[in-house]
Amino acid sequence: MARELAGTDRRERKFTVTVASPSECKRVLSIEISKEEIEKAEAKALASFRRDLKVPGFRKGKVPLKYIEKNYGTVIHGDAVQNLLPAVYEDALVREGIKPVGEPKFENLKAEPGEDVSVDIVVEVRPELELRDYEGVKVKVSKRVIGDSEVDETLERVRQQSAVFVVVDREVREGDFLLIDYAPLLDSGEIDRAKVTRNYPLDLSTGSLLPELREGLLGMRIKDEKDIHVEYPRDFPDREMAGTSRTIRVTMKEVKDKRVPDLNDEFAQQLGKNFADLAALKERIKEDLDKEEEKRREHEIEEMIIDRVIENNPFEVPEAMVENYLTSVLEEDRQRRPNVPDEAARENEIREHFGDVAVRTIKKFLILEAVRKQESIELTRDEVDSKIDEISKDGGVKAEEIKQYFKHPERRRSLENELLDKKAIEFLRQNADVKVA
Repeated sequence: MARELAGTDRRERKFTVTVASPSECKRVLSIEISKEEIEKAEAKALASFRRDLKVPGFRKGKVPLKYIEKNYGTVIHGDAVQNLLPAVYEDALVREGIKPVGEPKFENLKAEPGEDVSVDIVVEVRPELELRDYEGVKVKVSKRVIGDSEVDETLERVRQQSAVFVVVDREVREGDFLLIDYAPLLDSGEIDRAKVTRNYPLDLSTGSLLPELREGLLGMRIKDEKDIHVEYPRDFPDREMAGTSRTIRVTMKEVKDKRVPDLNDEFAQQLGKNFADLAALKERIKEDLDKEEEKRREHEIEEMIIDRVIENNPFEVPEAMVENYLTSVLEEDRQRRPNVPDEAARENEIREHFGDVAVRTIKKFLILEAVRKQESIELTRDEVDSKIDEISKDGGVKAEEIKQYFKHPERRRSLENELLDKKAIEFLRQNADVKVA
């Protein structure tokens, strides 16, 4: 469908464009620009070039045009084409109603001086979805019954979290919490004073300590000093230490004994005035676990519904959208783990692990967007304001800061999209055939 973009175009550029669709998410814009347009662009490039050109014997900006054309004609032609292509590309997108995702790829450029210029521009676009079979999808989910064992496990975690650490004057035992000073020893047997670490906390209840260190600490007392030889495994996070061994001098500063409260009515009463006894605490834990299970089950139902709709509506996902998703995951990982030993290997691991997740996440986003469109799902201003008020109340003293936060147009728009997606999910959920086993 070649169209002459002249006269009606806001810049009156003369070119033709033909659009091909080699796949659901790809468009190839084959553009041909008339040599008259190239000549106009060359005239602008020539004038710009002349203003900045310095040639001995001529004042700046006064070099003869014929001299420039003869000696710099190829450069000026290249600049003209380089300047014109992005503008023509933007005009072609507007004319053809194409909204690309990601950056364009310019291919098969033919730009000989004195001739028409032709180029193929490859872009990715969102798939045009017209969903079918998204109502009445059948899903089956299992219901996990919360029993006494789950309640007891949670109660034990609460009990352990309520433990207190008491400083004791005795030998170090398993499960103690310690405070130590340590430093590596030099070949001379003296400590490396440049690497002294003071008041370092150690929890002997964890399994992450090096075995030689754990063994060496057991039996020490406050103010004891001891040299402990440790072997660092090859996969040790600190690359400098990985695969090496060294002797460190440890000074015991503090030994704390973990005191866990007894499970009785008094323990329950200490957790809150609403708990008259241990039975009341267990009942509350059971209620909370039931709510968590219901929430988990509802989330599983929603995700299963989305998966069924994806199965009923197979479509491609633009590579640019997948790449954007993976780039954001990589950036988050770098912020959380800035000192990864092998960053290239870590990036490959993330790309491999999150590749399918990225595709599925984007498909879910596009499907919910299509549901909103096909079902004319909308949002009122009052609904958005009501949600902001709800969030503000949960924020307590920062309520006004939260309201100010959502006054920013982009943040408000993000919240609106979140609420619209929630409405779309609710629509799918209400119209699904759900069985709970």
